[in-house]
Amino acid sequence: MSLDDAGLIPLRALANPLRLRIVSLVTGTAMSATEVAEELGIAHASASYHLRQLAAAGFLQRVEDVKDPAPPGRRGRARLLYQYDPASAHRLDPSSGRELLYEATFTDLRRRLPLMTRQRSTTDIEVWVGREVWDEACDLVKQAIQLIHDRAGQPRAEGSVHVSMTAFMFELDDSA
Repeated sequence: MSLDDAGLIPLRALANPLRLRIVSLVTGTAMSATEVAEELGIAHASASYHLRQLAAAGFLQRVEDVKDPAPPGRRGRARLLYQYDPASAHRLDPSSGRELLYEATFTDLRRRLPLMTRQRSTTDIEVWVGREVWDEACDLVKQAIQLIHDRAGQPRAEGSVHVSMTAFMFELDDSA
């Protein structure tokens, strides 16, 4: 049985810094390949290719543009938009490509750090805590991630702030 047959999405599809940026971009709003290309400063063909790959892997959904539907009685179709599929996070197979995904994330973080204008919070902790404290901290970070994903908006919308949030929380081998 393949990962696809099991309903699991391999992380390898995200193991490209550009694809991580695309997924982040379409989290807040559905966008066309043209819009993605313009926002990221890449060729339309490249944006279209990566959007199709991310959709095939289950990270993005294709949706029709309700603002620009296909004209009635004319050939053609509505503009194709892509948006993040939040259900994909629950179908990820963490055993497939995790290291590649982390490396892509680190690469994109290196791109974002020089763009920082205001640092709001940073921490690096390696400590021992009680299980209940750890579980509570994990839940709080999950809530913050969900809040940002749920309320992400269109790029450059009036009153919006361009932000970056990266969170890694993991348990360590006790023998280390």
